[in-house]
Amino acid sequence: MDLNVLNLDPVKRLLRSYPRIVVIKAALQVLRSGRQINTENIEKAINDIMNNEKDDEEEGRD
Repeated sequence: MDLNVLNLDPVKRLLRSYPRIVVIKAALQVLRSGRQINTENIEKAINDIMNNEKDDEEEGRD
């Protein structure tokens, strides 16, 4: 039963690889943009979030 839930729910699957707050923030961004909640869209949003945070840290060092 648990395996079926992971196959159907991309958020639960991604929680195994990424911090909870990042996955939730990415899922909310996908919803706000009107795109479908799926693994691909959430991972793209996660990458955007991670890149933005990395850029912000680098700007703070200057």
